[in-house]
Amino acid sequence: MWKKVVLLTVFFISAVSVAHGQEGGKLGMGLVMGNPTGVAWKYRMNEMNAVDGSIGFSPYDRLRFNVDYLWHARPFKEQNLAIHYGPGVAFGVANSSAAPFSGSGSGNAGFGVRGLVGLTYAINNSPVDIFFELAPLVVLVPEPASGIDLGFGLRAYP
Repeated sequence: MWKKVVLLTVFFISAVSVAHGQEGGKLGMGLVMGNPTGVAWKYRMNEMNAVDGSIGFSPYDRLRFNVDYLWHARPFKEQNLAIHYGPGVAFGVANSSAAPFSGSGSGNAGFGVRGLVGLTYAINNSPVDIFFELAPLVVLVPEPASGIDLGFGLRAYP
């Protein structure tokens, strides 16, 4: 199943890149690998603000979903490279007692808050960006816990 998702995502991004060859629209869809691994999306409200998220799986969670509000800064000489940061929320369903959302056992659903920082690189003459993110996570429900989300991925903006 995951092979099909990866192949479809690569095909979609390749087709969008060939068809557009430019910056693209406001909504981007793609793939993220890490914690969680799954589908990533981002809605660019303007040049400095965006909302992003992902839905997927992590090693210890059956399901993970997160949404973040982002600010962008461009402190580098390379204008295609931006730092993004902001607060977010996460929802997870535990697969084992080692999961941040597990509480006292597997099968529990949980909710937490996270702070995200990362880098985004917009590929020249293409509606595709590549990103890397690090997000410390504080689980509030079912029991207090903590963790770190780490992701690397790409998105296309048709």
